[in-house]
Amino acid sequence: MYRTTVALTATLVVMAMANAQEYAPPEPYPVFEHATIADQPYQVGELLHADDFDGDLSRWVWEGDVEPRISDGRLELRTMVGLTVWFRERLEGNVLIEYTRQAWADGGEYDFVRDLNCFWQANDPEHPEDFWARSEWRNGVFGYYATLTQYYVGYGGGNNTTCRFRRYTGQAPPPEPIHHYDGNPHYLIVPTHTYRFGLVYFDGLVQFIRDGEIIFELQDPEPYAAGHFGLRTTHNHEFVDDFRVYRLEAK
Repeated sequence: MYRTTVALTATLVVMAMANAQEYAPPEPYPVFEHATIADQPYQVGELLHADDFDGDLSRWVWEGDVEPRISDGRLELRTMVGLTVWFRERLEGNVLIEYTRQAWADGGEYDFVRDLNCFWQANDPEHPEDFWARSEWRNGVFGYYATLTQYYVGYGGGNNTTCRFRRYTGQAPPPEPIHHYDGNPHYLIVPTHTYRFGLVYFDGLVQFIRDGEIIFELQDPEPYAAGHFGLRTTHNHEFVDDFRVYRLEAK
């Protein structure tokens, strides 16, 4: 179900080089208690949800002025404005959310190769029993998502050379990043590469995993133990596939 390309466009390469920032490692550099996937306090259990995007989008809710679509068995997002696509089911307890995601680069109008962002464990403190009460109001406007409690990773590329992890508290503006890798090419999008992302919540342990590498981690003393998962992007053309949610169990 994947489309591949054997060459990257010269335009995108030049654009990425022109917008790259000089990299200065943040201090202190993170040291994770469990540095590898094998060395974790959890193990993957029951499959709770799956979507291979070979049907319709009835399990998803989007906020923004652009409608996603299914293309060749994948979720396709093409947008010049802010767009958030939520999984409709609220997720409870210890879970692993997995999916593949690819920023497309073929010289097209939307091929900016940026913003493979995500929200998870999201709740609206103004409407704790109805997450969708302010869905039309949010409408993809990024600043309005600061009104939610949630975890957020902004994973950039192209002319967005930021990679940041935040814990939103439901108040605007959002707090400073817990950690970031701004300007470090190791943590920026490679055009047309198909990433496998994993989002972990396990007894207050929160992780963002990319292709088997733990990129961000937080042991949250006041954790968000349930909530919604959302894909977030802007100025991008991308494909999403192989969505899975698993129950996590203690080893």
